[in-house]
Amino acid sequence: MSMSQWRDAVGARGFDAPETLLATGNMIVGGNGTTRDMAAAMDAVVTACGLTDANRAIVRTPQSLRTLCDADPFTEASRERPSQMGVYFFAESEPDLGWVADYQGPERLAVVEGHLIIDYGGPISKSTLTGKSIEKLSGPATARNWNTLRLLAERASGREQGSDRSS
Repeated sequence: MSMSQWRDAVGARGFDAPETLLATGNMIVGGNGTTRDMAAAMDAVVTACGLTDANRAIVRTPQSLRTLCDADPFTEASRERPSQMGVYFFAESEPDLGWVADYQGPERLAVVEGHLIIDYGGPISKSTLTGKSIEKLSGPATARNWNTLRLLAERASGREQGSDRSS
């Protein structure tokens, strides 16, 4: 599915002004309802476009994105090497993150409002703490680097005009 197909399908489903950001499955939309309602509607769009149930929509409000940016648990890393930080967004509202407290790897981990933020301290591709291993431990997720988080928060917040805007 192309980004333009996805935007068109999302617009046809009734979401306001769908906008894709980068080529990584980021969608910024306006809509009504809870984030759970919006995720279910977005899941239906994704399935109708031919993707499997393994492709789940993970919806966050602009405020949630701003909260993550404001928390900035690894300030030096976010300033100096933001592409080496991963932010994991989980499909479930309460993912299993109990393992984080016992983690002994070289990466630094922080949990902020049910999201996992990782300072990889180097190229993410060199780490053994992969998205696949995190999903095994905590459930379905998607990840973005810190630069993408900031851009999503900025764009989603810029579109916010009194109604619940989500991305």
